[in-house]
Amino acid sequence: MLVSTEAIVLNYIKYSETSIIVKCLTESDGLKSYLIKGIRSIKKKTINIGFFQPLTILEIDANHRNKGTLESIRSVKIIEPYKTIHIDILKNTIVLFLSEILSRSIKEEEENKSLYNFIKFSMIWLDSSENYMNFHIHFIIKLFKHLGVSPDTSLIELSSFDIINSVFCNPSKSQYCIQGSVIKHFKEFLGTDFDTKLSNIDSSIKRKELLEFLMKYMQLHLPEFKRPLSLNIMYDLFKK
Repeated sequence: MLVSTEAIVLNYIKYSETSIIVKCLTESDGLKSYLIKGIRSIKKKTINIGFFQPLTILEIDANHRNKGTLESIRSVKIIEPYKTIHIDILKNTIVLFLSEILSRSIKEEEENKSLYNFIKFSMIWLDSSENYMNFHIHFIIKLFKHLGVSPDTSLIELSSFDIINSVFCNPSKSQYCIQGSVIKHFKEFLGTDFDTKLSNIDSSIKRKELLEFLMKYMQLHLPEFKRPLSLNIMYDLFKK
């Protein structure tokens, strides 16, 4: 079936000498993978590999057979050209990191417009913002809702967090009861917007501590989620 839909690129891998396989989150059908033949050859092509940089927002015409196999793309165009993401090394690193997070956490091939719109408008916000040093932390915590793993905040006034049961709790000796400043910072991000200035999260050490907590949370609550390879690159570039 020929489908016209918006799509957000999650990643691509090389396939054979001249082709690639692109994984996208589509607005119409959720997660889809496309085989694009000959795109890496030297011959002139109507579809350029530059269209498929991580988290690029596209409009595509594609053949969807919906049989769990690779689909094909007939045409593609960028509908939200980024102005800063591809030239700002910090923003570009954030995008690479978040594309890996999304690739490792989204598994379902079904329509999820709420998730799609969240990613789309988050990227548009990042592209236009100058206050983005904590954007990736905001994004991950907001993503929990769309993945169905949001923490229970009914007891958020308590000082500790049960990372297994995903609830705030009183301090205990359990290895799964997380305490200290990381939980204080976690609370500060819950329910806040991207442009909220959290002055307490102003150092690479604090960001790293919170990111390590978030990665552990995702590994516990999302099947097959693995620690992103790009996380160490984030730490290297955000040293301040």
